[in-house]
Amino acid sequence: MEKEIIKYVTVRKEKMKQEISLLLNRDNTVLVAQKAFLFYFGENPKPFQQYYIQTIANRDNYLSSADFFRVFKQKYSLQGIDNNFLDMLEKEKEIILKHIDNSDLPTLYFGFFASVPIQHGSKTVNKDLGSFFAKLVHTFCPDKYCALDNPIKNYFGLNKESFYVAFIIVSQAYEEWARENPILMQQIRNELEKNSVAKTYSAKMTNLKLLDMMFWYQANKASENG
Repeated sequence: MEKEIIKYVTVRKEKMKQEISLLLNRDNTVLVAQKAFLFYFGENPKPFQQYYIQTIANRDNYLSSADFFRVFKQKYSLQGIDNNFLDMLEKEKEIILKHIDNSDLPTLYFGFFASVPIQHGSKTVNKDLGSFFAKLVHTFCPDKYCALDNPIKNYFGLNKESFYVAFIIVSQAYEEWARENPILMQQIRNELEKNSVAKTYSAKMTNLKLLDMMFWYQANKASENG
């Protein structure tokens, strides 16, 4: 059974890499990057990027902050999460980081982010907080895992997959595509560094982050166009 699951993930990953190459190829990559970075770092740069750079791979900030998860939720615009859940994460933050360091992501996901009881008005509902999980893991492993959210999950036709499986597929596809296409990846980074604001962020933006920015922009544009 395990072999069949691995093969399934591999097939989906390879399909996604082909989809990446349909957009990011020798003819289109520079223009796509220019448009995306103009959106993020144009006349009114998105303030989120400053928060991202301050927190990415910053273990000291994570461990020393008394309200890391409240700020994290706010900056990432994570919805439908109550204070009890955030307080629990704050208390367990060292254990959470240990799971990430040990690459024990299934234990982290199912222990803290799957079927979480959330207060919703007068009721308690169980919610899977996959986007929260993905963004947190990306914060400490930005070169290995992406900050997956639903627009990108849907953009790549993974809307029927569990969030965890989609997270693995997209992360692996990004990582392998970047490794297999170094010239195109360098073109993307060159466009980032042509922007005076964005250039200062480049050192902390991994290939996965740059690809995520390309496709979040595409997914957002597709959503606006219906």
